[in-house]
Amino acid sequence: GVCEWYRYVDATFVFINNDANVDNLLSILNEFHPSIKFTRKIEDNDKLEFLNVQVIRSPEQQCFETKIYRKPTFTELLTNWNSYVPIQYKKAGIVSIVNRALNICSTYKLLEDEFNKIRRFGLYNNYPLSFIDTIIGIKLNQHRNKMITELDKPIIESNKKKIYVEIAFIRSSTLGLKNKIKHLNNKLRPDLEIQFFFKAPPSIQTFFQTKDPIAKLIQSDVVYYIKCNDCEHSYIGKTERQCIRRLYEHGAPTTPYQQLQQCNHESDDPNNPPELRRSSRLKRRFMKKPEIAKTWWLTDFKSDPIGS
Repeated sequence: GVCEWYRYVDATFVFINNDANVDNLLSILNEFHPSIKFTRKIEDNDKLEFLNVQVIRSPEQQCFETKIYRKPTFTELLTNWNSYVPIQYKKAGIVSIVNRALNICSTYKLLEDEFNKIRRFGLYNNYPLSFIDTIIGIKLNQHRNKMITELDKPIIESNKKKIYVEIAFIRSSTLGLKNKIKHLNNKLRPDLEIQFFFKAPPSIQTFFQTKDPIAKLIQSDVVYYIKCNDCEHSYIGKTERQCIRRLYEHGAPTTPYQQLQQCNHESDDPNNPPELRRSSRLKRRFMKKPEIAKTWWLTDFKSDPIGS
């Protein structure tokens, strides 16, 4: 039977007796509700992965050891050191994986192996080795002091009001502006606590037009709106084709150039004149492509609304 049962959200870690049948236990669990189906994974070579932790059975010490588990698809990619982003972003990436190693690795040997992996990840992303070792040293000292020091000081909640300020990141200029704002804040409004966060500048491609602009009326995959000038009725439709061709079929006025285009592309039903009507092409079927949420307004022609 089941000896121990531990659950974290939708994942469970279960201890069972040696003579227990795992398949029978799984079938019992799957009978509770038709929408809940359990899967199982059994330890292999005294190792079992649970979320981002690998649990190792140690027969010599008769205990369990834990270390970080990464999926085979892990790419070792971090924010590259040469990226034009605030240094806090790069530091946070190393700090997070160091803290995770300190919290998960159960022995100093496993912790040392994990630190070596972190150094390899950092070097792979062009981080200076001294930068990584400095963070590891600081976090390791903090972790040890936290373990050996009893926190007897009472927790005092700050009465300062927090405000958040966004600053565009421009290297040294941003840091100088941040320090000046902090200085003014401490001098004029000591009751405020300002939390700064930096926003990376837009990429170069946002300043250049990489595609030719398409006029609104010849764009496809659109949702359009038509309002009648003679009454308050309106019509909303959608089409995969160019919007202007659908509007022609609803009775939109055409210029000589548009009439030439219309002659080259016949409407859905050439036997019917182009009046305000619903195309049979759009009946009883859905759009194959993802719809683009665009609305076109056409109020410069008169026609009878649908159903009037």
